[in-house]
Amino acid sequence: MTLLRYMSRMTQYVFFMCFLFYGNSALKAGDSLTITKEFNLITSANASGYLKPLFTSVSESFNSNTFTVARFARQWRLGLDISVCGMFIPSSQLTFDAELPSDYGSTGVTQTSELRGNTETRNGKGTVSQPTIYGGISNPTFSASQTSVLPSDPPKQPATVTFLEGNNTSFMSGVPALQINAGFPTRTQLRLRFIPVPVDGKSMSYFGMMVSQQFNHLVGLFTDDSLIGIALNAGFHSLSRSQGISVSSFAVGVHGSKTWQSGLSLYGGLQYEDMSGTINFVREKNATSISKSPFEEIRKQADLNLKVETFTNFRLGAGVSYKTGIIELHADAALASQPVLAFGMTFWFMNLNVTKPNGEIDDSYDFNKDKQGVQK
Repeated sequence: MTLLRYMSRMTQYVFFMCFLFYGNSALKAGDSLTITKEFNLITSANASGYLKPLFTSVSESFNSNTFTVARFARQWRLGLDISVCGMFIPSSQLTFDAELPSDYGSTGVTQTSELRGNTETRNGKGTVSQPTIYGGISNPTFSASQTSVLPSDPPKQPATVTFLEGNNTSFMSGVPALQINAGFPTRTQLRLRFIPVPVDGKSMSYFGMMVSQQFNHLVGLFTDDSLIGIALNAGFHSLSRSQGISVSSFAVGVHGSKTWQSGLSLYGGLQYEDMSGTINFVREKNATSISKSPFEEIRKQADLNLKVETFTNFRLGAGVSYKTGIIELHADAALASQPVLAFGMTFWFMNLNVTKPNGEIDDSYDFNKDKQGVQK
């Protein structure tokens, strides 16, 4: 895969452009999101289930690369971090339970059949296993009406129902993070991200804010080793468009680290995270295929309302960081519903010491002395 194709695919997936691309949606400045073609034949519930693993990938990438070393110098610091991550897709997220039309299973109305390999299932009802966006080939359920009512008089003649195909994906790249890192003398670190995405004259934007506060020195933990730090971290992320997209994510956790004189650090943490929201699309009106749909929602041309949910709530991770000069390299791995690998580089281009009232430098938390293991 060429770099251009990789970047195109990543952009489509991360910012839901894959959804718009597969549905051949039309976006006009100030208008609602409109879908056509394949996504016009899917219900809100089935679309939400089909895309839930993708939402999980987006949520996990939002909440990756949000902390490294938990020991912060008592300085004013400013840096720029460039990070990437990727998720391994488990087999459990390759399929979902897709809803069948309500009349399926009523043999006096219709007879249905589904063939998977050499196994035929007759007159199924309720739900059926179908691929998610990361899965494989879908299986249609064929319907033979048992009435003579015309298709224009639904739902007396339920039609055959088809489902969207998956993309056979086992690894998914996450949202690349370009973030500003700011350190404060209170042993606080703030990270900010903002990416505006122009969509035909209207902006869809992503904003992220993460804060970490070292606290072990306040409660008397590891006071005999100035190179150990424990910090609380919290984050908030938002993906929005004035019409159609309103998604937010949050995370809270605790992480700790140990640094050596060489500049090498090991860190790890536990985090709770979640993502929720809605993505709303207007269906194409007067489409000939709508009146024949076995789903009432589609026949009534109701809006497609996606419920954004994630499989991931808890993340347990560990990593390594190395700082030399103004450059800090970091890489980590985390256990989550989609296991994560992440790595990046921070450029610390400003470090200002705190001064005492008499103008002298307050070096009681000087970074270089910390690195040499000087006791405070």
